[in-house]
Amino acid sequence: MAGMMGPAAADQTDPRLDALFEELRVGDALRAEENIGRIIEIWADAPSDTVDLLYARAELSAENGAFDLSLTLLDHVVGLAPNFAQGYALRGELRLTADDRTGAIQDFMKALELEPRHFEVRSTLAELLLAGGEKRDAYDMFQKVLEWNPHDENARQRARVLRRELDGQEI
Repeated sequence: MAGMMGPAAADQTDPRLDALFEELRVGDALRAEENIGRIIEIWADAPSDTVDLLYARAELSAENGAFDLSLTLLDHVVGLAPNFAQGYALRGELRLTADDRTGAIQDFMKALELEPRHFEVRSTLAELLLAGGEKRDAYDMFQKVLEWNPHDENARQRARVLRRELDGQEI
């Protein structure tokens, strides 16, 4: 039946994401991990075979510690597929690993521009904001994480602590 519907869209434009996010937001915690895995899998499905191959090689290179090669491959990924949010998300992670905070934030912001529901990127940005002493902004970002993934216990705990610290202050 899937063949009759034509090729599935890839990455953040995939129509299956809406239903998965809705289930993640209102569903129980038992299915949350499965839904998160499916969402991440769809996000990582690049819009073309070439970009898919480059992205997979970038992931493998990063796993093997070849960060420079991985970054070069991801430069090609985002060059060939400028609307592929996961390319920016992964490049942002690697830039952060390489202590390129400015480049990482730029990539994360582009990923969020393309996929506002990207709870992983939002969580990383929240931690960066917190590390920079921007507690109110970090709190707001953790709230956005929880809006899309209410089962993220780390985000819930971090938001709770920040809420207590900010209590009595205008949020």
